[in-house]
Amino acid sequence: MSDENYTFAIAVNNMETLRKNLYLSPGLLGDHKHQMLIKENYPSASLAYNSAIDEAEHEIIIFIHQDIYLPETWFSDISRCLSYLEERQINWGVLGCFGSGKAAGAGLGRVYTTGLGLHGRKINKPEPVETLDEIILIIRKSSGLKFDPCLPHFHLYGTDLCMSAKDKGMTNFAFQGLCVHNTNQLLSLPKEFYDCYPYVKRKWAKFLPIYTSCLTISYFDKELYMKRFSEYIEIMSGKRRVPLFRIDDPRAVLREEL
Repeated sequence: MSDENYTFAIAVNNMETLRKNLYLSPGLLGDHKHQMLIKENYPSASLAYNSAIDEAEHEIIIFIHQDIYLPETWFSDISRCLSYLEERQINWGVLGCFGSGKAAGAGLGRVYTTGLGLHGRKINKPEPVETLDEIILIIRKSSGLKFDPCLPHFHLYGTDLCMSAKDKGMTNFAFQGLCVHNTNQLLSLPKEFYDCYPYVKRKWAKFLPIYTSCLTISYFDKELYMKRFSEYIEIMSGKRRVPLFRIDDPRAVLREEL
């Protein structure tokens, strides 16, 4: 697996962000052998990424945000993960660097996120999870997994994909793949997220509650209401947090803080 070439699929709305983050990753500099599929002007992540699956030349497809930086260790991390699963003949569905589940709790795997710093729990081997954060999602082309083309916008598509894998009897895993998410920090979830929530809830009602990195999708929407109420209180009180923005060079985080 150490010589594996991958297909990277990136839904991009800002090429400069891509150049200043993912394209600075050591494993993607110079004459690498990976396939890079840039998907622009799609109305949803699902449609963009299904297009990439159709075009993928390699078995391992990595769906990744444009503002992720992969340090030098990341490619050896994913290689070890794939070897671990292959040696044990595990029928895995979706892999990622930050996962959640009832048994695992939230935040399995280590990530550096702008505004939050280094967070998540370190793991020594791939650990089963229910869902994975969309910053990085990994599948095998031969698995037959696809994103739901009817799911709108750019939210909860990772949760939906993980539930599809679970429905097919596959196990999803988080692995120790430290990366930097150089994001514009969201102070509240956007309207589009709340549009996606009921769709995913209805579709996967048999699996409720579903644990995600944002909140738990449940029968009675307890966390959803709590989240919306806290956002409303922040607005009405005038005490909303000051948003944080991307740093100029994600490599500096590794040099100075990790």
